Amino acid sequence: MGIRVVSFDLGHTLLFPRYEWYQSIVADAGAEVEEIDLQKREAALRSWFDGMILDEGREGMDDTLWEQYFRRFFSGLGVEDDAIDTLLRRLYREHLDGVGLWTVPAPGAEETLKALMDTGMKVACVSNNDGRLESMVEYQGWTGYFDVMVDSHAIRIAKPDPGIFRYALDQLGLEADEMIHVGDYYSVDVIGARNAGVEGILYDPIGAYGSVDCRVITELREIVQLVS
Repeated sequence: MGIRVVSFDLGHTLLFPRYEWYQSIVADAGAEVEEIDLQKREAALRSWFDGMILDEGREGMDDTLWEQYFRRFFSGLGVEDDAIDTLLRRLYREHLDGVGLWTVPAPGAEETLKALMDTGMKVACVSNNDGRLESMVEYQGWTGYFDVMVDSHAIRIAKPDPGIFRYALDQLGLEADEMIHVGDYYSVDVIGARNAGVEGILYDPIGAYGSVDCRVITELREIVQLVS
């Protein structure tokens, strides 16, 4: 069978955080950084995060892992240890406000979604989220592009558990070999999808990963060419 649905992760795939907000709070803590510094720090933490997921069998970013991640994130940007607790509190408050920090569309995101819809391809969003997936998509005006949206909080299954991909397939009435999934974390998106029988494609726009055993794209629009 051919590919009939393209599934996307949301954060760091279709949407990025407001990096200028991170720059502002880091500056308040005495460290001046550029957007590229933030992106490079995120890239540097990919291998650590993947190790936590694959080696320790964690399912997504629970509260403990979230705190460990951002302590490492801020420390690597030059923030002193005694200032990190304050930044974590500010980050948590901002994250919970409305649709949170994830409001910046990835380059070519809407164009890619529209192109896939125009070709008749079904489109899904499979996200480890906190119950706000549909609100975050609606905020962008993208609801009409998706045939199904799966929020891990709503179904109590989080990537890399293959059950979240099987749930999406069941909602669409399709088989695993009819879906591809695009996401930014090897451990969560690629391995999770693969364990459900779905091909996982790594979205890596700044070269965070080296050699990996999956297809890699650096621009979302490559997906349209891939399924054409």
